Amino acid sequence: MILQPLVLAATESTPHILFDPARNIFEIKGESRPENAKAFYDPVIDWVKNFCSGVKDDKLHPAKLIFVINFDYFSSSSAKYLMNIFARLEELHKNKIQVEAKWYYNEVDIAMKESGEEFKKLLTLPFSFELLRH
Repeated sequence: MILQPLVLAATESTPHILFDPARNIFEIKGESRPENAKAFYDPVIDWVKNFCSGVKDDKLHPAKLIFVINFDYFSSSSAKYLMNIFARLEELHKNKIQVEAKWYYNEVDIAMKESGEEFKKLLTLPFSFELLRH
């Protein structure tokens, strides 16, 4: 399955997103407070659905899939869509495909770590936490 990379440049209110299966890069970073979270995240979720379907169907992805999440801030409306993405990744995990969410947080923003821990509590998807020092 060949799926084109999803590349969205960061704006003042939306995160940088790079999902590139050929290079095994999956990252979301920056701020996520779009005026219309549905309009922003629906194409992202469609891409993730297509990717997950392809991975489950051919089970040929050789490496562990690591989804990097590195937010400075995300809104509650963004959280709903993040949960949707994590739920799709969790399905891969349940199908014995190695996948992990790697949640980065700044040492001065413990609330961001706690947000990641809240997602982790709701899922069986493996989560790891990485401290960013500045």
